[in-house]
Amino acid sequence: MKIFFLYFSLLSSFSAIAESHNCSLELFSKVYRLENNQTLNSSDIVHTSTCESSVLTKISLIISNSSGTVGADFLKREIAKDFQNLNIDITPRKLSLLEFNSSLRDQLTSGSNLYFIDSKSLNGLRTIGLTEGEQIKANCESCSSFGEKNIKIDITNPLSNSVRTLWFSSKIMAKIKVFKAKRNLSFQQKHLEADDFYADEIYSINPDNVLTALDNIVFYKANRTILQGAAVSNLDIQPVNLINFGTPVNVVLKNQNINLQRTAMPSRSALFGEVIELRNPNNNKIIAGKVVDYNKVVIEL
Repeated sequence: MKIFFLYFSLLSSFSAIAESHNCSLELFSKVYRLENNQTLNSSDIVHTSTCESSVLTKISLIISNSSGTVGADFLKREIAKDFQNLNIDITPRKLSLLEFNSSLRDQLTSGSNLYFIDSKSLNGLRTIGLTEGEQIKANCESCSSFGEKNIKIDITNPLSNSVRTLWFSSKIMAKIKVFKAKRNLSFQQKHLEADDFYADEIYSINPDNVLTALDNIVFYKANRTILQGAAVSNLDIQPVNLINFGTPVNVVLKNQNINLQRTAMPSRSALFGEVIELRNPNNNKIIAGKVVDYNKVVIEL
């Protein structure tokens, strides 16, 4: 009798294991991440559910490692690998993963070089989940300039005629081309070279202060040590003297038909691009020209 009871108990256990289970899952149709490749919890992606927490954890892991659009059929196949006896009904047919910062740019600053960085919810949200039919509308009156801004997000559903409002803060910065130091550049280096730098892109709230071209960089030196990998600012460099008082300079006289060269004595030391006076040693006349190179001045006739 005991053996029969044990056999019956084991059989019941195996039957329970083999028995199928059903659950349903309604996902948000769109999920906006506040950070790129942000890890998602089940509360970020699931609107309603009758499934066990272990199933929700598995779905969260799958979607966190995804991008773009995730289909319900794909999710069912992946879930079946760990939950073979589970029949799960998933709606809607797909979930779209979107970047909140990119969506703000599309709505508010499209076509400009202004980008939204470090967006944060003032309502304590990690993500924004939309059900089917809901739409996002961003509102910001001051988002055409740099700095930290508050942005109003209206989530509307035309079908149910509903509106809910969320608030976010975000930094607006310019995406610009810069030049970064290939190595540590000492302020003791006589002048800089184009080979000292490499081109890159960064986001900046003060784009006017950043060095964006290497034209004539050989006429400048660092005024402090510039660390390897640092984007170089116009405040990091200073022009060097190309003309030194008392040292004769080569003067080029130019017009459409004439290109003459002679020497003259500068009235002072000068930097690249400056206009200085020079004395012609042959007749002591004073002439003025623009500094274009080491010991070289051009006079446009």
